[in-house]
Amino acid sequence: MDFNQVKYFLALAETLNFTRAAEQCNVSQPALTQGIKRLEDELGGPLITRDGRYTQLTVLGHSLHSHFEQINRTRHLVSKTAKEVVSGEVAELNIGIMCTIGPRVLGGLFNVFQKQHPMTSVIFHDVIPEVIPNLLLTGALDGVFCSRRGPAHPEIRYHELFEETVGVAFAEDHPYTAKKSVSLSEIGTQPYIDRLHCEFRQSAIDYYSEHKLDLNVVFSSERDDWIEGLVKSGAGITVIPQHSIMGPGLVFKPITEPGHSRTIELALAGDDEISTALSLLVNTAIDYDWPS
Repeated sequence: MDFNQVKYFLALAETLNFTRAAEQCNVSQPALTQGIKRLEDELGGPLITRDGRYTQLTVLGHSLHSHFEQINRTRHLVSKTAKEVVSGEVAELNIGIMCTIGPRVLGGLFNVFQKQHPMTSVIFHDVIPEVIPNLLLTGALDGVFCSRRGPAHPEIRYHELFEETVGVAFAEDHPYTAKKSVSLSEIGTQPYIDRLHCEFRQSAIDYYSEHKLDLNVVFSSERDDWIEGLVKSGAGITVIPQHSIMGPGLVFKPITEPGHSRTIELALAGDDEISTALSLLVNTAIDYDWPS
């Protein structure tokens, strides 16, 4: 099997016409037909069936179509990567990270990526959820690590990476340390430090309003490092994703009520062809051994 045979098959699968497929591949129709025949001989079965003027994929052709598409994508990626390495070109990626995702969980991924692809430079950008679609669709960012609380944007594609528990954090000497979990009503009895960019913030506010409870907010901040510092000092408790906690000094407990978790995703703009460097990052992220 060679790359030309793969190209011939994909063109034929798209057009279902030998003449148009040959024109698309810039070869003669006999050359394309012979290439398809050699591919079928190698695979041990027909990929295309012809009934007069009617052409369609066989069961084998349908089964292998997605694999051939992956081979073709890999061929393009290998070619582009080789050109970049030979030319000495250093690729640059502008990657957004939603401000509520802590660096601890992503640090290992980028360490692996840099070791595997040292010719790629990554610039990190702190972003809030509301601006992510615009930054991707305008090309300001190549990709964004994020978590959605609403429906998917129709022009954004998402790669799910891992699930993360969202729970309660408090100082090591707090009375809740002995608990297995902490309920929302118990959170309401404590001094609370409000994470202004928390995805669960509005649902928590709605819960306390619905149950006629007051959330005793003593501090509010957009910065998780300030939030953690205040919690460690004993100033209050907060709701925070598990992997956002940066260091020792905090105790983390799940929330008793269900539904407090989030899915971390890598978001990209549309279906446009992406750069070699971004494709490499996407593949590394998908294959990475994320925490369970």
